[in-house]
Amino acid sequence: MNSSDNHINAYLGIDGGGSKTTAVLCNAQGNVIAQAKAGSLNYRALGYDIARASLQDILHQLPCTPTAVFIGNAALANEAPPEELQALTQGILDGVPAGMNSDLYIALEAMQCQGPSAVVIAGTGSMCAGRTAANEPILHTGGWGWLLGDEGSGFHLGWEGLRAALRGYEGSGPATALTAHACEFYGANVPEDLLDIFYNPNKLHNEIAAFARVVSNLDDPVACTIVQHCAADLAKTAKALLRRLPADTQIGLWGGLFERRENYRQAFIEALGVQASVLAMPPAVGAALAATKL
Repeated sequence: MNSSDNHINAYLGIDGGGSKTTAVLCNAQGNVIAQAKAGSLNYRALGYDIARASLQDILHQLPCTPTAVFIGNAALANEAPPEELQALTQGILDGVPAGMNSDLYIALEAMQCQGPSAVVIAGTGSMCAGRTAANEPILHTGGWGWLLGDEGSGFHLGWEGLRAALRGYEGSGPATALTAHACEFYGANVPEDLLDIFYNPNKLHNEIAAFARVVSNLDDPVACTIVQHCAADLAKTAKALLRRLPADTQIGLWGGLFERRENYRQAFIEALGVQASVLAMPPAVGAALAATKL
């Protein structure tokens, strides 16, 4: 970060997802000046040391000091407690106005919708959020994390795919190409090797979510059924939110499964029963626009 250029009015928006962080430096109109990428900012899952290292990595990639910074963080469901914002940013963003809320908040900001809006995120995790108008309180459904929820997320698809692979191998479920693909993906010679690979040490949830790419791409009846079921589960979560919002609510979609997996996106929209589309503006830009308000 070049401190000699800190006279430039440039607003940093950060989208801290479950597996990776993307950031954009924008002017006051939302035009992108620079971009950066780093590891996860989810300090609740990975600890502050890892999250702070990712934040420092972002700052080091910038051409100038930002005027203000706003962080959307998958660790959060609402505005960050002041002590958590300080623990993440102290010594890194000293003297720079900063705010932090959920990654859903910045996705709603990216929609730039003054009326009722909702966003559904399906990445490593999943969650839905909406509000009746800009600056109104945000309503949530989902977001219970990989142990209690995350229906329709990358973790959900990866986990279901792995379970189906093992059931197919032992004969307790239908035979599936997922078995061979799971072994190849995780470097196992035979399915029994997966025990040591997954439990010594335990695989992280994002390492399980990575297998979703295989599940969603595979032309296999079992894999296709998993995609349909997981998308339908997330649609149920979204419907629970939409019942609390007006009928004319605009619905945006974001996250790797919606952006890059057309079969998953179409299965979700079909199960949802109403029109929805991928956001035209990335949430990181929504975060930069939120930074201009600081």
